[in-house]
Amino acid sequence: MNKAQILTLFILLHLASIFAIFPERIISATSKGHWMPITLLFLAELLVLWLYLKTLSKFPGKTVVDICRDALGNWGTRLIVLPMLIFLYIELMLLMYFQSVEIKAVLLQRTPPTATSALFIILCFYAAWKGLGVIIRASIGLCILLMPFIFFSMLISIQNFRISYIFPIWDSDMTFLTDPDFYVCTVISIGFLFLGMIPSKQQIGLGKAAAAMGIIFVFALGSVYVPLLVFGQETAVHLQYPMLMASDTIDLEWVVFDWLPSFYVVASSALGVLKVSVLLWMLVTLLQQLFMPKINRVWILSLACISLYLISLRIPDINALNSYLYFNSYFCVYSVIGFPIIVFFTAQWRRKKVSR
Repeated sequence: MNKAQILTLFILLHLASIFAIFPERIISATSKGHWMPITLLFLAELLVLWLYLKTLSKFPGKTVVDICRDALGNWGTRLIVLPMLIFLYIELMLLMYFQSVEIKAVLLQRTPPTATSALFIILCFYAAWKGLGVIIRASIGLCILLMPFIFFSMLISIQNFRISYIFPIWDSDMTFLTDPDFYVCTVISIGFLFLGMIPSKQQIGLGKAAAAMGIIFVFALGSVYVPLLVFGQETAVHLQYPMLMASDTIDLEWVVFDWLPSFYVVASSALGVLKVSVLLWMLVTLLQQLFMPKINRVWILSLACISLYLISLRIPDINALNSYLYFNSYFCVYSVIGFPIIVFFTAQWRRKKVSR
C-alpha cells in the first residue's frame, strides 16, 4: 500500500459516515445555518488530525499502541483504549443494522433481515480477515466504481432546488451545540483513526490530508443541502433517508435503472462494507494486541462477527437505534477528540522523559 491508496481510504471512510447518518442528524440539530455545525465539525477534526499526524511523525515506524505502551505500559494503554473499543463495537453493531434496513427498504423488500445482515457481515469478515492492506488496495477500485454514482445522484437533484430554502443562513445562538444529534455527527471523524494503526513511515502528510478534508467537506455540505433545497427544512427534518428521497424525486427514463435511488443505495452500501471492514479490523487488532495476545486473530474476528450479527438482530426499531446512537456519541467524542489528544500529550511526556 502507498500513500495515494491510504488517502483514498481516508476519503471513502469519511464519505461512508456522511452518507449513512450525517444529513438527517445535521438537519435535526439545527433549523438554520446548517453550514455552521458542518464547518465546526471539520475544523475540530482538522485540529485533532494535525495533533495525530504530528505525534506519529515523531515516532517513525510506530503505531499509537506502540507509542502509548512505551510511555504508559500495557495497563495504562488498555485504560485509554478501552472507551474506544466500546465505541467501535457499538458503532459496528449500529452500522450493520442501519445498512441491512436500508438495503431491505430499497432493494430487497421481501428478504428477511437475517439474510441481508448475514451477507453483510460475511463480506466484512472476509475483508477484515485479509487485513488492512487488502482493504486499502480495494478502496481504489471502489472509488472508481462508486464515486460517479454518488456524484451523479447529488448533482442531478439540482433541477428541483428552491434557493429560498437556504435561508436563514446564520444561527446566531448556535443552538446546535446543545442538540445531541450534533454530537452524533462526530462519527464522521473516525475516518482518520486507522492512520494510527499503520506504521507512521507510510503516513500521509498534513497538507494532503487537509486537501482531502476539503473534498470531504464539499460532499458533507452537498449531503445536507441537496435534500434541504429540494424539500425544505420543515419536510426534510422528518425524513429518515433525506439524500435517498431527494434522488427519488428525479425521473430519468434514460438511466439503465430508471429508479435512481438504486444507484445511491448500492454505492452507500458498498461504502458501508468498507467502513465496517476497517473498524472491524481495528477492533480485532486492538483486542489482540492489548487484551488477547495469545488467542488466534481468526478466533477473535469470528467471535466479534457472530456477536455483532446476533445483537444487531435484537435492535427492535429505529427509535432504539437513536437511543444507542446518543449513548455511543459520548464514546465517539472521546475516540475522535479525546484519544488523539491523550496520545499527543503522552508522546510529548515520553520525549521529555527520554531527553532528560
